Amino acid sequence: MKRRIQVVICRVCSGAANVLDVEKLLRVANEAPYVGSAIAVNYACNAKTIAQIVEEAKSREVDRMLIIPCSKSDVSPALFQAYKKKAKINEFLMETVDLVGEIVLPHRDNPARAQAKAESKLLAAITRMAMLEPLQKSSEKMRTKNVVIIGAGVAGVEAARQATQAGMHTILIEKSDKEVKAPGVVMPKTRLVSAKGHAGNFILTIEAGEKRETLECAAVVIASGGDWSDAKGPLVQACGAKPLYRLVQEIGEGIISREGVVIVDTPDPKADITSAQDFAWEDAIQSAIEIRKKSPETEVYLLFQEMRALGLDELSYRDAADLGVRFVRYDKKRPPHADPKDKSKIVVIDSVQGQTLSIPYGGVYYASIAPNPDNVSISEALRIPMTESGGLRRGSMQKGPIATPRPGVLVCGSAQFPRSENISRLEGRAAGALAAQLVSTGIVEFGGSVAEVTPDKCSACLTCVRTCPFEAPFIGNAGKAEIQLQLCQGCGMCVGICPSKAIELHNYTDDQLSTETASYIGGDF
Repeated sequence: MKRRIQVVICRVCSGAANVLDVEKLLRVANEAPYVGSAIAVNYACNAKTIAQIVEEAKSREVDRMLIIPCSKSDVSPALFQAYKKKAKINEFLMETVDLVGEIVLPHRDNPARAQAKAESKLLAAITRMAMLEPLQKSSEKMRTKNVVIIGAGVAGVEAARQATQAGMHTILIEKSDKEVKAPGVVMPKTRLVSAKGHAGNFILTIEAGEKRETLECAAVVIASGGDWSDAKGPLVQACGAKPLYRLVQEIGEGIISREGVVIVDTPDPKADITSAQDFAWEDAIQSAIEIRKKSPETEVYLLFQEMRALGLDELSYRDAADLGVRFVRYDKKRPPHADPKDKSKIVVIDSVQGQTLSIPYGGVYYASIAPNPDNVSISEALRIPMTESGGLRRGSMQKGPIATPRPGVLVCGSAQFPRSENISRLEGRAAGALAAQLVSTGIVEFGGSVAEVTPDKCSACLTCVRTCPFEAPFIGNAGKAEIQLQLCQGCGMCVGICPSKAIELHNYTDDQLSTETASYIGGDF
């Protein structure tokens, strides 16, 4: 193994408003051991620049690459693909160093200190790169190309359509017996009971009517949705507050109170009786706009602790304000309540203006959306954590906004947080497309930077088995812990918690980390 490193410094990214001396960083890299090539470019992600960088790597016969861009998430995937395919560099010998986020921004008022730390970090990264080993991935063939979609709401149907258009076979399971028009197989009165396996080769146990059967699939899309809340709370008792869907119905029937409409986020602002809810502010804003257009004399107030008008809904927020809708932020320590002297009014303290408002109303409505109670059983079956509000938690942003911590499982629509119908459709399409992309290869890859057990050190204490969120460790026939590579995601939890220090993560071994740390300590810290 050559252990020759190419260091690529992007001037535009790393200069960061001239805080760092990029040319000096380049000299430091050139003088470091194991560096076979060190170059500075203006735009590392430009197609012509990528070609130049790769040619330099090939001519210098380097076998690993260290790039210093603005941030890892902003690096063009084309750069890594070019290294992998054209320069023949192992994908586990390519790393980035984020000098801007970790050094420039914290020390932008002290360029000298920023420069010293940047140089130390660069040398530590080079030291680490020299110790990395080329890792390989294994693969196995998918037994089926089925895509299972849980939930036949707006998002679920869109996911089925998108996956089917991409040539996948979809199976949509729905707990109710409602009629669903969707491509593929639709299974009403069906729910998920349990699941095992991994991305590409899942085995689900489902309950269809009174029968239990197994179902193999390559990917799962969760589109369990949410529903309007009929929660109880002080505002329901004191003001007769109703759920927002009732207001939507009344507007459709032409029933609009001329005495004023108040829309609040929850019937229990203090959360003394009901649990925290998520709020359908898109629907609340649209309802407020419709009321003002149909009945301009009706005063409309939206009372909220936190307003989330996402994407183009920000334009609706502005339109509502232009139409005279009043937005009032309140503190839950001083929540809105019925006026004790006049039950036809709501009293609220505007936390922005500091004013106490007494608002007359003809109707009070709350925009709470309750999470689907089925999320609990889905979470347990697929081993996906839940949010505090009862939704299904998504994974890291690097994997995308509809990914979950479990590879091969996607979540869309109101299954993770209340979504408008439009957003649910878009997320459903995205989930269907990503599921199809995963399944279309017919191959599932695994391995690489994963955990490995040293049997002689293992005491079979089961700590790793209990800790791993992906259920990768198990006790093998020899009575020692083993790692199922298809399930390991390289999170390192088992490594950190093992009392016998019997587990290491490839390319994050104790020796590698201690050597890198020693290099850091030698710098200006």
